[in-house]
Amino acid sequence: MSGTFVSSLTTIFNDVNWSFNYIILPICFILGNIGNCLNLLIFARPTSRSNSCLLYFLSASIIDIFILNFGLVLRLVRGLYNIDPALTSLWFCRLRTYLTSTSFLIYRLSILFACVDRMCASSRSAWMRMESRPKVAYYLIVFIWIFSFVYSSPALIYHTIIYGQCLSPPNSTYAIYTTISALIQGISIPLSMIICGLITFCHLKTMQRRILPTNDVIHNERQIIGQYITMLLAQVITDLLCNILYAVYLIYSLIYPAPQSTQITLIGVFMINMSFTLPYLNFSAAFYLHTLSSPTFRRKLFRLLKRMRWFYRQMPADHDSRTNMHTIPMAAMHAKHTTTLHH
Repeated sequence: MSGTFVSSLTTIFNDVNWSFNYIILPICFILGNIGNCLNLLIFARPTSRSNSCLLYFLSASIIDIFILNFGLVLRLVRGLYNIDPALTSLWFCRLRTYLTSTSFLIYRLSILFACVDRMCASSRSAWMRMESRPKVAYYLIVFIWIFSFVYSSPALIYHTIIYGQCLSPPNSTYAIYTTISALIQGISIPLSMIICGLITFCHLKTMQRRILPTNDVIHNERQIIGQYITMLLAQVITDLLCNILYAVYLIYSLIYPAPQSTQITLIGVFMINMSFTLPYLNFSAAFYLHTLSSPTFRRKLFRLLKRMRWFYRQMPADHDSRTNMHTIPMAAMHAKHTTTLHH
């Protein structure tokens, strides 16, 4: 009975892994790159850079592209072709771990600071609203990137290849550090996002109850703040759903530190595999979440697509006009030369 259960469990896990490796992750790679490139074009425009919240989205989009084209590509190569340089090269093992963990942290901190920014922007306090400025966002984004690269630097020294895997050395101080760090990140960052979201919601309720002159400027400001909060909420929920399994796995590894029965070992291997796979769904979904949740973002997207279509329409016209400019003088010279010969 136990053997049959293990066999069926193995079949189910293998089918799920096959679906991710051959169908879901390749689709995420293609759609994610397209979506994040469009995010860059929209958020990098001067009108978008004048909004501090969109600067954090720009930071998240930049790092999303790197994650998809570095971390996800390596995962696809490993899943499809069973090739993983991190299992044979120590320097690559450390570099991959360092860059991957740094990128994940930059993304999550960018979204967290975007939540803090919306909390400040919706506050009644003039001092807090002053913190929701592009200048402040630029400084904080630089801080996020520098802090993340420094915070993950121990991986360049202590990560190693053991048991045929690229891991932190078991029963070491560094292993304890990475476990506690991952738990803190997995709990504190989502919890901070939720707290900022609740405070922002209270601020919006207060704004609705406040007696203010009804004019288009105030109405549009509230509407834009509400839409950006909706965009953030969609990303926060997706981030929680895609990363919660890793926190569950860490708790599981603390409960079962030593090898257990075959069933528990199978479940553990599947959990660790999926905990490093599901976040790629989040990194590829940002553009589509923005498009579905925000009319303002959709209008920016339509304007961008119209400009791109106009640009491509102008290219043949410009080419033809340049061709004609060169052709007409040559034809005139040829006609003049012909006339001279006849005379």
